Amino acid sequence: MKNIFIKTLLVLNLAFTGFLAINQYLNRSIELDFSDEIIKAQGLVITDANGVERVIIGANLPDPQGHGNRFSRGGEVSGIMLYDSEGQERGGYVTDNDYGNIFLTLDSKTSQRALFIAEPQGAATLQVWGNNGNKISIGASDEGTQFEIIENGKEK
Repeated sequence: MKNIFIKTLLVLNLAFTGFLAINQYLNRSIELDFSDEIIKAQGLVITDANGVERVIIGANLPDPQGHGNRFSRGGEVSGIMLYDSEGQERGGYVTDNDYGNIFLTLDSKTSQRALFIAEPQGAATLQVWGNNGNKISIGASDEGTQFEIIENGKEK
């Protein structure tokens, strides 16, 4: 009696496994279509293989981190921030939550080096900094244009 029960279970198991294998084979070319799906979230954090945060996308991003310490950015921003392998902020593409400016920034390990900003009313400015007080600034607004070169802390 026990042998018949075990043989019956074995046959049923083989039949079910065979059915699943055939079904999987016949449906192998069916592709799931998620093109009309929307994911809503307040944030997304991408980490590298070492667990270091490398990209943060969010509405209200965290304050910047440099050399292991967080410090105030002076207001809240939302968008995309990029971090280096040490977890230090190195730039981003964000909007400020108060005034409505949009920024593209590129940072060295010690400070901001390039800034492209567009104000909600239409003015835009590009600034690039180097060491020793070197800076180039180009801007345009309804009031006019602006061009400034500073070398070694002195306007040219």
